Amino acid sequence: MLQQQVEGSYISCVQFSPSVLSPETDVHSEKRWRLNRKNVIRKCASVSDPKPYTLVFEGENFPEDGTGTQGIKVSSFQEMLFYIGILGESAEVYLSQSFKSKNLSTYEKIKDLTYVKAKEYVRNYKDDKDFAVLMNKIPLDIKSLIDSSLAIKEDDFTPEVLKMHYVHKKKDTNVMISESFSKGDFLYFNMYDQTGEIKFDHDSDHVQGLLILEAMRQASIATTHISGELPDEGTIALLSYDSGFYNFLELTAPIIIRTHTPFLFDPGDKDRDVVVSCQVFQWGKLAASGLLRGKAFPDKSRYINYRIRTEKLQGRAKKLYDAKMSTIQMTMGASSCLKSL
Repeated sequence: MLQQQVEGSYISCVQFSPSVLSPETDVHSEKRWRLNRKNVIRKCASVSDPKPYTLVFEGENFPEDGTGTQGIKVSSFQEMLFYIGILGESAEVYLSQSFKSKNLSTYEKIKDLTYVKAKEYVRNYKDDKDFAVLMNKIPLDIKSLIDSSLAIKEDDFTPEVLKMHYVHKKKDTNVMISESFSKGDFLYFNMYDQTGEIKFDHDSDHVQGLLILEAMRQASIATTHISGELPDEGTIALLSYDSGFYNFLELTAPIIIRTHTPFLFDPGDKDRDVVVSCQVFQWGKLAASGLLRGKAFPDKSRYINYRIRTEKLQGRAKKLYDAKMSTIQMTMGASSCLKSL
């Protein structure tokens, strides 16, 4: 029994590696010593280098170790699986001895879980609305951003604007996001509060919503190319755009956009659906979010073929519309003639 092998302490944490959870799973004790698979006790390396995120089940308390990690509470094993698939090596799972004794089957499932399985679970996730809600619960990884080139404080320098081809623009002045910073499966951008394409007829004391929507749209396109590896000549047709606004964005402080996509381009695939999740932060607080779905095309020819098909469907819709309008007009004309008699 693991409990007997670490005599005088209890199991408090299951930590996983970026490759495989099961054979490399390490069990932490409350005394912060690690018991590896070969039953050799050694000091836990995560004390000096804690993970940015700690996952605990609802009803459990976060460890009070003062490491500054950010906590996420989950309600089920499926949610835990989702966050492991999203966060990967950026997170660890904290389980008390009390939880283990009451939920032994769940504990064993977490121990036997593989990172590949968790990633596959996220890739096949079908509930977009639930996906967006779960993504919005993930706090901003300030610990990693401190070492990035992005501006996170008022006196930080803003990085260079992202190359315009990543957001399908022809002028740098129309690009609203910076060069990206990558951590795990997330991309981070600074957002600019101006673009040459959008002009308002009044001044505002905050960043307008239309600018935020355009910035998230650009960040989603860029993410499909950078993380999803869609070729530079590829394009995307927008299918849906769900968004939410929670706090004002001030004009005086840096803005961070975080994105994630399970999409990964495969040259052998035909046209693929792509979904990108966006969160907009200022001072570490969630201000807005978006979930964009689209159809990705690896080159212009695939897109043109898609447009030919949609134009044919539109043509049929137009014929039906014209026929309906003609019938209505004829009926109205006949009625008018009867009234004049």
